[in-house]
Amino acid sequence: MVLLWIPLLPLAAFAINILLGRRLGWLSAWLSTAALAVSAGLSLQVGWAVLHGAAPALSWSWLGELGLPAAPGAAQAGGAALRLGLQADALTCLMLLVVTVVGTLIHLYSVGYMAGDPRYSRFFAYLSLFSASMLLLVLADNLLLLYVGWELVGLCSYLLISFWFERPAAAAAGRKAFITTRIGDTGLLIGLVMLCAATGTVRFDGLLAASGAASPAWLTVPMLLAFCGTAGKSAQVPLHVWLPDAMEGPTPVSALIHAATMVAAGVYLVARLFGLFAAAPAALHVVMVIGTVTAVFAATIACVMTDIKRILAYSTISQLGFMMAALGAGGYAAGMFHLTTHACFKALLFLGAGSVIHAAHVQELGQLGGLFAKMRITALTMLVAGLAMSGIFPLAGFWSKEEIPAVAWHHGHPAVFWCLVVTSGLTAFYIFRLWFVTFAGKPRDPRVHAHESPAVMTVPLVLLAAASVAAGWPGSPWLDHWLQRVLAPHEAAPVFVPWLAWLSTAAALVGIGYAWLRYQRGIALVPLPVRAWGLWFVEMASRKFYIDELYDWMIIQPFVRLTAALSHMDQWAIDGFVNLVGLAGIGLSELKDLFDRHVVDFGVNALARAIRGVGSLARRLQTGYVQQYLWVTAAAVVALAWCGGCRP
Repeated sequence: MVLLWIPLLPLAAFAINILLGRRLGWLSAWLSTAALAVSAGLSLQVGWAVLHGAAPALSWSWLGELGLPAAPGAAQAGGAALRLGLQADALTCLMLLVVTVVGTLIHLYSVGYMAGDPRYSRFFAYLSLFSASMLLLVLADNLLLLYVGWELVGLCSYLLISFWFERPAAAAAGRKAFITTRIGDTGLLIGLVMLCAATGTVRFDGLLAASGAASPAWLTVPMLLAFCGTAGKSAQVPLHVWLPDAMEGPTPVSALIHAATMVAAGVYLVARLFGLFAAAPAALHVVMVIGTVTAVFAATIACVMTDIKRILAYSTISQLGFMMAALGAGGYAAGMFHLTTHACFKALLFLGAGSVIHAAHVQELGQLGGLFAKMRITALTMLVAGLAMSGIFPLAGFWSKEEIPAVAWHHGHPAVFWCLVVTSGLTAFYIFRLWFVTFAGKPRDPRVHAHESPAVMTVPLVLLAAASVAAGWPGSPWLDHWLQRVLAPHEAAPVFVPWLAWLSTAAALVGIGYAWLRYQRGIALVPLPVRAWGLWFVEMASRKFYIDELYDWMIIQPFVRLTAALSHMDQWAIDGFVNLVGLAGIGLSELKDLFDRHVVDFGVNALARAIRGVGSLARRLQTGYVQQYLWVTAAAVVALAWCGGCRP
């Protein structure tokens, strides 16, 4: 039952805050924070049990008499009964700790950041639902529950990105995120249905057992479709366009999305279905290629962005590309190790950026500068995060990020290796460009007056800075090998080769050095013949290589023109009918009167009577009280589960 309480506690906090949030006031924030903190404690308990060989699980039969038909030869792989449940293995425990521990610190930070917002309790209700959805996703032992959590995560991202919906940009960003991820989720749903139809089961163990009998050629199709959902959630090219615009939401939302919940869901899905991907090498190769392209592409754009949150957004896309490249190259443990360390320093970077915005009320680099003296805690903790993400020894990023190029090298992908090494240099450059411009030098705008954030915001920064140092320690021999042994015992661990690791570190040091020369000393170091080409490239990157314009030209505008054409076709059809009637010699006025009396009037009157009857019933049900609707929904869910034969 411990597994059940982990997602139920934040879900209960969501229900209480939605129903009673206005009466609770500031207590709603602490309720959500406490609920997730207790879930973190339960996750530690479950992780300790798994570490000592236990396998906690909870399952029940649901709609058993309407279960999936078993495919030929699939009865041994899981049977036809539709059983749902929760499970905890090493991968689950790793994700539980990331979601609950990092999420709790973000909740705590939000107490100060969102103070004074008129929808304070609603914000924390959405945060709690977001956390509960992600916890359900990682605890599910079957595709059905995973997909429920997957879609709830998408819904919560829409609610939180567009939380300040009175701003048109925020409302548009929420719609863009929702629609873009729906495109990927359509492919995911089709792929999951194909897998379930072929194997006769929705459980992960049954799917993995049945995959051995499937041909790699056939398995490639559903796995590529499943990867479409991953590309949408984890913002891989070409479905990455929603994530930078998602910065319109509150900064704690950005931290939660980028570090612990939504974008991590896509990486988790590939890791959870890694056995199926490994049985389809072509699909795994696509994952590696898309991940590598995404890493380089997003890092290039991050180098020229001027909004501090958008720099971090493209940074997240690039780091997710690193994780996908690791998984695609066969580095299962390396990809998940980097996801864990990335959650620490990326949450710290976003919360640090939020601290700057909270203090200075601006987020454009051109208006910032010289904040180190006024915001020492924020500056120093962001410096730690920047060094960790750059892969500087001995911080966490060194042990996780620098292992990924080594995995590509050991598995025979030198092109991927060199692309990731170059990206390591770009990563260090853009993150220290942000740091130098924001905290070093002199103030650029005399109207900007900053101060250090309150303790409720700086304490999470300090804790995350400590995690950014310690998450990889003792990462060199022990933690890395432990993750390898627990997460992927079947996978041969790459031998540590010093020159591979230090080459990436050297690239990062070059990036840091150039950022210091360019933005601290004002030295460009760009040869004259290269500057013209460089300016053109910078312009292209600043326009995000016109990907949004390409979408508008290829998809949006054709649909707009098609809609307009169909609208005109209706009028053309009516005009044509009238002309045909006139040519046939029929009295148009008589025909019109006949049509009005026997078709139009009858239809309108019948519709009016039907609407009046339905309305008289509906007005007894539609009271306008949200609380009543939620209780009815909860009762319906319980009734559906009971009627379906839900027996824990």
